[in-house]
Amino acid sequence: MELAGEASLTARLALHPGRVSQTLAGSRWGELIAPAPDECAPPIPGAMRVVLFASFAHGYLALDAVKAYAREFPGRIQVVGVATDDAANPDAKIGLKKRIWKYLDSAQQAAMEAALVGATLSAGAPVFTGELKTDGFRQVLREEWRPDAILSCVLGQVIGPRILAMPDYGVYNFHPSDLLHGHGAGPAPDAGFEDRWARTVWTIHQVSPEIDTGPVVAVSPDIAVHEASGALPDNHLLIYDKLVEPVGIMAATLIHALWQRHAQGRRGWLDALDVAPAIPPAMQARMLAPITTRGHDDRLPQFDASLLAALR
Repeated sequence: MELAGEASLTARLALHPGRVSQTLAGSRWGELIAPAPDECAPPIPGAMRVVLFASFAHGYLALDAVKAYAREFPGRIQVVGVATDDAANPDAKIGLKKRIWKYLDSAQQAAMEAALVGATLSAGAPVFTGELKTDGFRQVLREEWRPDAILSCVLGQVIGPRILAMPDYGVYNFHPSDLLHGHGAGPAPDAGFEDRWARTVWTIHQVSPEIDTGPVVAVSPDIAVHEASGALPDNHLLIYDKLVEPVGIMAATLIHALWQRHAQGRRGWLDALDVAPAIPPAMQARMLAPITTRGHDDRLPQFDASLLAALR
């Protein structure tokens, strides 16, 4: 599925009548968008309530995997809301000059955002494209979404302490560098690839008020980020393309572990998780292979639900 180069968020939303948007108190950009009545998902009694803070292809795949987990194991979890970067909005304060969005033009930014928003709404959950650290969003999160757990993947905003205190089962971030060994903290994890690392990993860590400093929960197997010659690709999007694939099964594995705690009534944040057994050998081999592609892959990633068999 290719992204439409001329897509705009407004145009995509208009394709499905009945969706309603509103601004939230204190937010300087973005909006809260509710699914249409025929899209709304009814509450699932007893299910763990999951919120995602996600953007870009990696966040899209994490959402796709969590949705697949909910379909595969009915009654366990429910996605009750998603917050995403409004990268196509020039007023959004998400560090466009520093983060991954700088590698896309405005049309690509709009298309990626619209795809994630559409995937959320069609699954029956609302989506917020504005400012997290505001009274308006915190009220929605606390009173309407009421998350048991929050997963963050490639979001361009800092999550404040008042949000961190809400979910009983924790807030977890996906970061594409080895935080356990002090590599790549901050908004530009690829900055060290040029002269330091031929490989990287995905780190899942508990979110703390300071950026990328929370305790590490899980580390993926190694991922090669150089070409066969040992050189770094001139186009850093090729690196981020290479990093996409394992995100889905890692997100599903994390959700599975959190659901197990929820089912047992064991409130509290998850401290440790081994994600490697759920990543099949063929995927790990691709992760270790050098980058050979010459152009950015602008297709939306799709989660392979057969990978969930490892979680049964």
